Amino acid sequence: MLLDTVKRKFIKELTVFGVVLTGLTLLVFHVFIPQWYFAWFPLIPVFFYLFGFLYIYMFAFSYMLGADKIAMTYLVCKVVKFILSALILIFYGFVIGKDVVSFVATFVFFYFAFLFFETRFFLRFEARLKLSKQVNNEKNTVHSNNTAAVAGNPFHDAEGGNRR
Repeated sequence: MLLDTVKRKFIKELTVFGVVLTGLTLLVFHVFIPQWYFAWFPLIPVFFYLFGFLYIYMFAFSYMLGADKIAMTYLVCKVVKFILSALILIFYGFVIGKDVVSFVATFVFFYFAFLFFETRFFLRFEARLKLSKQVNNEKNTVHSNNTAAVAGNPFHDAEGGNRR
């Protein structure tokens, strides 16, 4: 249940963030620096949007394996994204070779913008996960002491669970 909610929220925020960032970038290109616009621009936001889907589904998979694997999944996804981004930049520079400076500058801008977005989202998710885990642990601790006292265990009192 929690995982489905987080996935939906992430996809919604990813979509809004991607559309707004792409729109603002297009506005800057067409109003301020039209000579820098290049034909391959639309593929940059699509790449980062699709990679966002990979992130959330990798997190969902690792969460099902255990919440302790989320940090490692985050690091693995970041490394994969970095390597794939470097390969795309190299490919574009050597094979396409047109408007390389514009492509690299725009790609790096989107890379860091999505890096900030994803990091912020998953740090908030991790903090909420730890908080809910802490609350559950506190509830279990409180309930276990009260349960022993209410159940009629003569060795525990209701206040602190101390032995007599």
